[in-house]
Amino acid sequence: APPRSPSGENQPLLSKNRLDAEFINDFPEDSHFQTLVRTAESAIERGVYPVRIPQGSSGSYFVKDLESKKIAVFKPKNEEPYGQLNPKWTKWMHKTCCPCCFGRGCLIPNQGYLSEAGASIIDEKLGLNVVPKTKVVHLVSETFNYNPIDRAKTKTKKYTSEHFPKVGKRFHRIGPW
Repeated sequence: APPRSPSGENQPLLSKNRLDAEFINDFPEDSHFQTLVRTAESAIERGVYPVRIPQGSSGSYFVKDLESKKIAVFKPKNEEPYGQLNPKWTKWMHKTCCPCCFGRGCLIPNQGYLSEAGASIIDEKLGLNVVPKTKVVHLVSETFNYNPIDRAKTKTKKYTSEHFPKVGKRFHRIGPW
């Protein structure tokens, strides 16, 4: 990892030693954001799932707290405009049929989330307060758009964990949730 300055300037957005099963949403420098993420995780674990936002060109979701109050917006990277799991198929049609007419050609597929997080960092450093606080967060929910293989893996993982708990503990990297 790059050296860390007291201001945190050299911090990577994602840890290089990240394993899917061990990714932790940890923001020790921002206790308010940390609490918000923990609230969202707790709500999802208890069945208060994010709800897809109908507007826009990607699969974006309102994340809620335990009282079903909207507390944040989450945008899965694979549901970005032109992402492979974007539930809004019209974007795929635009890109396929008329790629020069529908903007965003400069975005690298599945990297838009980094641009948004970067814009938030720059906004915060400059003190402009025009960009909503945006960080890279890992969330999993039944309401997100997963491919059929990931859903099948998850179903198998759940069944195995319920019927064979000792074996199920080893399946922590299979499927999205």
